[in-house]
Amino acid sequence: MTLWVRSLDRAYNPSETSSYRFYVSSTAPTFTSAVPSPEFGVPTTFTLRPDPTLQAKSPVVGYSVHTSGGPAPDRTIDVPAAADGTAAVQLTLDGVYGEFVQVTSKSANGWVSDAASWSSSYDTTPTVASDAYPEYGSSGGVGVPGTFTFASKVKDVVSYTYSFNGGPEATVVAGADGTASVDRTPDSVGGADLMVSATTGSGIQLALYDYCFTVN
Repeated sequence: MTLWVRSLDRAYNPSETSSYRFYVSSTAPTFTSAVPSPEFGVPTTFTLRPDPTLQAKSPVVGYSVHTSGGPAPDRTIDVPAAADGTAAVQLTLDGVYGEFVQVTSKSANGWVSDAASWSSSYDTTPTVASDAYPEYGSSGGVGVPGTFTFASKVKDVVSYTYSFNGGPEATVVAGADGTASVDRTPDSVGGADLMVSATTGSGIQLALYDYCFTVN
């Protein structure tokens, strides 16, 4: 922070301005995941710890945990702290592209700390494979059938929604192993694309993947 100061004489003539700069240490708590890389949609426990200097001045009595980026509206969870100022909270992170978390602590004297930030990122696009029409390849031909197999990087996928060349969307149910297949017989030559997204058992539609190929 910088403090700027100047004086005024009786005629309100200002003096030169002086500056005084100083630094304020962060009072943000720490926010630590129980696992190195939390999985999408899997409940994960996080440990919250107060800033030691802040805790020594006035014990932390609780935390405010704010999450954003998920399919549901942003949410704020109030978590009470133990006598030593620590706490634990369980979060299920289900943002299709990732999720952002901010945490502040509240001390017994009413002080609210700086915010600690934590974020996750996920690749929830499905994988697509085809022997007859490999991705970015040129193969097959008009009237030559091909099978496209979908698989998910995320657990609990129940279906896939897809469309060829911007056409109508269709849905195929996933098997017990989370995969599904669809057949396609091209009726024209040239570039083609297949847009696919997976849907979880809780109804979350995951990120869209664009699979491109060329028909000979």
